Amino acid sequence: MTMTHEIEERKSKEMASIAREIKGLAPHIHSPVPNPAPLGLFAFGLTTALLQMKHTGLTGSAEDDMNGVEYLTWGFALFYGGLLQLVAGISEIKRNNIFGYTAFCSYGGFWMSLGTAEIVLLLVGNEEFAFNKKAIQAMLILMGIFTFILMICTIKMNKTISTLMFLLMMTFFLLAGGIFNKTVDKVAGWFGIATSAVAYWLGGAELVNDIIGGGDEIIPLGHWSGDKFTFTGGSHVPGRIHGVTHRTVLRESPYGPDDGNRNDDQPRPSLSPHRRISQPRIGPSPLIPASKDNNHEEKGQARAADLEANLEAEGSVHSGKQVN
Repeated sequence: MTMTHEIEERKSKEMASIAREIKGLAPHIHSPVPNPAPLGLFAFGLTTALLQMKHTGLTGSAEDDMNGVEYLTWGFALFYGGLLQLVAGISEIKRNNIFGYTAFCSYGGFWMSLGTAEIVLLLVGNEEFAFNKKAIQAMLILMGIFTFILMICTIKMNKTISTLMFLLMMTFFLLAGGIFNKTVDKVAGWFGIATSAVAYWLGGAELVNDIIGGGDEIIPLGHWSGDKFTFTGGSHVPGRIHGVTHRTVLRESPYGPDDGNRNDDQPRPSLSPHRRISQPRIGPSPLIPASKDNNHEEKGQARAADLEANLEAEGSVHSGKQVN
């Protein structure tokens, strides 16, 4: 009875260990798709800065100078600031990123809508047609409210994206106030420039951290105290848009693949002193929908049966020794 109890206890501990590790790995398992955030951030930052050249007067305060900036901006708004952000947002679907999907698609659609409306107005060429200023003000206020909602969500992300959303929210509200006040409009332009600068910083950090850092955060983005998850031991946001994927868990896991970055002087832990696992063998990820073709469940059942057989075999050996 004692030996049977010991086998059952060890089996329970082994299975609990497997369950904990799979749960810890689940947020880190993503399909090998490129990170679309830098593309969306650079597209957003450049187009935003371009339009603020008019509001700040950096390219000239004459009417012809301002019109020239607008004409250039609307072309960028349709494709670089609009279409590319839309592409980035759609790409976030593959990464199960609801924040990135919502933000990039919304701001991309915003730029495409604004650019289309302005181009149509230019093509009409009739000075009697103009946008209702109060309608423009209402649109900017609504975009500011939308950005405020996104800013609340960034509390579980990092300080850089929180700063970006705050500056963008203020830009929208100030632009709304600047419809009837030139001074407020100019202040809004400078807030827009600051917003673009943070977007560029964030886009650059994403590229450098992912490519040069290999997933490690070599350019700090700042993390809130609430951005700590016990299953990673660090900062990680499910459905994230920013920050790097912490790959430490993958490197140290017996299920993780050998990617050339693991320290060979520190061997992977094995589930049993008699077994070493060299290839990743994990169950289905909650981020990947089940299909008829995947046999993860069958592999998991086979693995459990294999583990049980090993434990029973070890128990038999110990029993034989005690009998002898």
